[in-house]
Amino acid sequence: MEKVQILLLAGGIRNGSLNEKLIGCAAGVVNELGLGATRLSLSDYRLPLYGVEDLRIDDVPEALALKSMFMRHDAVIVASPEHNGSVTAMLKNAIDWLSCPGPGEAPQAYSAFRRKAFGMLSASSSPFGGLRGLSQLRQILTMVNAWVVPEQLSIPHAHRAFDADGELVDPKLRDLLVQIGQSVAAAAGP
Repeated sequence: MEKVQILLLAGGIRNGSLNEKLIGCAAGVVNELGLGATRLSLSDYRLPLYGVEDLRIDDVPEALALKSMFMRHDAVIVASPEHNGSVTAMLKNAIDWLSCPGPGEAPQAYSAFRRKAFGMLSASSSPFGGLRGLSQLRQILTMVNAWVVPEQLSIPHAHRAFDADGELVDPKLRDLLVQIGQSVAAAAGP
């Protein structure tokens, strides 16, 4: 039996990003669970702003490459920063491109998302831990037919949550990451 392949990404690319640290911890957990883990950075995909130009996905090689990456994985774990109570513009733009039908696909096929398991994480220096953004992300992913596992992790005051090596200080938070990894793998499994 082949192991479940999980794609991991942060919804922002700032230097020293708390969500990059969190997705790094999640990648370690996924590996420890014996699952396939691939980290992706949205900075590697220079996507034009969706809807500004009259472009289709097959006109944008970066969008096709990102969609191909999503299609090769059974599940996705996203660590999403919160901007003004919602997801980052960069993450929303990527989701909009990924939701476009590719060559030969029917409109609203949502092939990059349909019945794909998603886990959601957020780390923020705020007292809410990015929880409002996760609520918005869950709604967006549900609209494109993703299956979002019920468990999620929101870390408030996250500037204090990681040690010098980027690992979570609180073992309970790591335990929650393990639960999310297990839930995502179970939802994506055969």
